[in-house]
Parts: sequence; structure tokens; C-alpha cells
Amino acid sequence: MRFVNLHHHTTFSFGDGFGPVADHVARAVELGYYAIAATEHGNVSSHFQLEAHALRAGIKPLFGLEAYTGPVDEERRSQWKYHLTIIAESTHGYQNLNRIVSQSYLDSHYHPTVSGESLAANADGLVVLSGCTGSLLACSLVGGKGIPEPTSRDGYAWDDARLVISRFLRLFGSERFFLEVQPFWELEKSRAINTAYAKLAREFGIRMVVTNDVHYPRPEDSEMQAILHAVRRGKHTVEEAMREWNYEVPMTLPDSDRALGERLLKTGLTRDEAWGAICASRDIAEMCTVKLPKAERLRYPISPSDLEEW
Repeated sequence: MRFVNLHHHTTFSFGDGFGPVADHVARAVELGYYAIAATEHGNVSSHFQLEAHALRAGIKPLFGLEAYTGPVDEERRSQWKYHLTIIAESTHGYQNLNRIVSQSYLDSHYHPTVSGESLAANADGLVVLSGCTGSLLACSLVGGKGIPEPTSRDGYAWDDARLVISRFLRLFGSERFFLEVQPFWELEKSRAINTAYAKLAREFGIRMVVTNDVHYPRPEDSEMQAILHAVRRGKHTVEEAMREWNYEVPMTLPDSDRALGERLLKTGLTRDEAWGAICASRDIAEMCTVKLPKAERLRYPISPSDLEEW
């Protein structure tokens, strides 16, 4: 497959992702994937297991984070957190990713929170995707998470979105910042965002990249995500949780480039745009060269005299 999924959750995305890392790796291998990423909610706890299982299986591990972002100072902070997908490109980038995560727990408010200041201070060596429909860019464009829906005739707040993109481009440039599109044609918001991103990509000369926002290894596991959401959100029944989200949307690895492309077409992208977004995912995966740092095994000098008293 050409496609590489860069937005991927395992059971380490507590209360949202399902399935151990090994199961996600095994599914990627089964479908013929070149690489697999881990971008857990607010933590990097799965990375060690990802590297071990992926290298053993012969595919490339990619190390990232789905960050909760927002202001952290007491005057501006709120309960709303915007999502951002971050991938470490280099060893230095992985060190910066860890710095961002560590600081996010110090700045925690409801969730470990990544501030704009922290991201700017540690931007080197990172690839950033604009995020899912809960991102700052998406909400600035069409509303959501405390941002009012636009009152314009076409339903988009173009100037607000352009401002957000410009800020990301100043930090990462067009080589390391991508507009994240998702193939969820069943969701009106995804369709609206994808077509708008296609216009903004042409305007700014930046690339779109597709992710499938994977939360479980196999299609039949979708019910488990509803159960996890019901528990995490304090719902009395799974049916109550299901009323808040369409769990028939397949948030698992696509089984072919063609199937993924067809779903992207249904969101309003052209064939060239869809294929370009698929190819961008592979290009990003090939850019990344991270190997997790290893500590040298400690060895203590011992002589026979050291053991005499024993």
C-alpha cells in the first residue's frame, strides 16, 4: 500500500483507543503497510512497544502525539482543547516531542495541554498535521469547541482559518506543515472541511495528507470504542453514547489505497487531490528517521574478593 496512517490510537489513548500495540502492528502487517504510527492522546507511552513490535514484524515505526492544545495561563485557559497531530521527524525532533509532552503535564488543565509557546520553542524536527475536525484550524473554519459557527453565506470563516495556517507556516514551513483530511464522508463536517482545505492548499501552496484516525485494529471492534466512550463520559448505557457519534464510521486501517481513495472522493475531493493526499502520507513516513534512544546496559566490575564475605 502507498498509504501510511499517521493518526493512530491504541489502548494507550485511555478511554478512546482499543487494542494493544501488538494487535495494531499485526493488522498493519496483514494489510501490507510499509509503516505504522502511534499518536496517542496526550502521551508517548506506547512508543517503546511500537518500536519493538514493528521492527520485529519488519515495518517502520513512526512516533507521534495527538496533542491537546490551548492557552495555559489562568486568564485565557478554558475547558476547550483543540487537537493537533504531531510526528517526530528526527532524533532532535523526538527530544522536542518529549519536552512538549513533559511540559503539557506541568501545564495540565483538564488534559495535558500543549501551549503555542511550548510548540514554538520545540518546533525543530517535528512534522505537524493540522488535526482532526476537533482541531483549532477546523473549528476556526467552521465553528466548534467554543468557536461560533460562521455567519458568512458559504458557512466558512476564511480569514480566521488563514490566520491559523499562517502561524503554523511561520513555525514549520510548507515542508513540515500539512492540512489533515479524513475520509469520513458520512460526516457533514468532514465533507465541509475537506473541500475547504483543498481550496486553502492551493492558495497557500501546501499539501493535504489523509489520515484515517484509527482507534481499533479491526472493523468489528467498533463497538468497543462506544463502550469505552460510555464509561469515560459517564453515560448510563452504550446506546446513550452512540447517540453522540456515528460509530459506523470505520476508524480502522483501510484495506487498500483504492478503498481509501473512493471514500475521499465522496467527501468532495478530486481524484488528483485524493491521490496526492495518499502519497503525502507515504512521503512523510519516509522523511522520518527516528530510532528511540537506548541506555547502555550497566555493568559492575566484580572480582573474587568482592564475593568473599558472601
